[in-house]
Amino acid sequence: MKFNDLPQDRRRFLRLAAGFSTGALLSGCGGGGGSDDSVPVVSAPVAVVPAAPPSAAVTHPLNLALMLAYLGAQYHAVASRGSGLPATLTGGTGNAGAVTGGRRVTFADPMIAALAVELADEKAAQVATLRTAIGTAVAAQPAIDLSTGTTSAFAIAGQRAGIVAGGQAFDPYAGDTAFLLGGFLIEYAVAASYRTLLLTGGDSAAATAASKLLADAIYQGGLIRSLLDHQADANPAIGAALTQMSAMLTAVDGTNVGDQTLGGNGTGANLLDADGRPIPFTRATGQVLNALYLSNGGAGGFLPMGANGVA
Repeated sequence: MKFNDLPQDRRRFLRLAAGFSTGALLSGCGGGGGSDDSVPVVSAPVAVVPAAPPSAAVTHPLNLALMLAYLGAQYHAVASRGSGLPATLTGGTGNAGAVTGGRRVTFADPMIAALAVELADEKAAQVATLRTAIGTAVAAQPAIDLSTGTTSAFAIAGQRAGIVAGGQAFDPYAGDTAFLLGGFLIEYAVAASYRTLLLTGGDSAAATAASKLLADAIYQGGLIRSLLDHQADANPAIGAALTQMSAMLTAVDGTNVGDQTLGGNGTGANLLDADGRPIPFTRATGQVLNALYLSNGGAGGFLPMGANGVA
């Protein structure tokens, strides 16, 4: 399906996408998904980091998902509106950090612009949902790098993937395609972290919260991949860039099992693997952190000072 054939009602489209991904969730995990309709939309004023002194972080199974949610919410909020999460959604235990860099994207396609706003609201709502589920053990937002310099997280990812030359910057705010590629980097490990919680058992309350958010995570990541697939029909270099990014991330996270590439040539976005599992695959906590750090050597990348509240 071409995206210029989609209905103008963005929420109707997102519900359709959510319905598809819930089906993928059921076939791949044996669990159910949730709708976003019951989660309040959270506005995104300029982010202010709480002034409370840092405290020792308390670990919780959902804090890893919260780290990913902070990153995704801030990226989409800044890219779509030019401002980030409110301070009421970023406090907690551990070393609170600020967001570095980022700016509003000047979108050429009104639909992608509208979907960017929609994703920003969904991500902010996910942060709120996770914080409520975690309770007193909620971890503070860590330092987040959304900048575009030659040594930024986006530049490191672009250089290692070979989509920009060594020493050059990668700017995810430069336009529609760059924004979607940046979104792919951000979304890479999100669904995997929820699936890990479900498949490894443990905290039943954490698993319940994860099951409610997994379907949303799958369709949001699949939506980005599908939009890139649509663009790759006219420009194969886009599909090649996504393939290179995926290969780089799988090497960093240590799985050596890559997310499948875009179908290309009108064959679809390849949202399921050969065994019918939703893409991305399950990854352990350390592998998810490596994808965020863009390294298997410790903190860095998108979380330069490391994650909070993760065992």
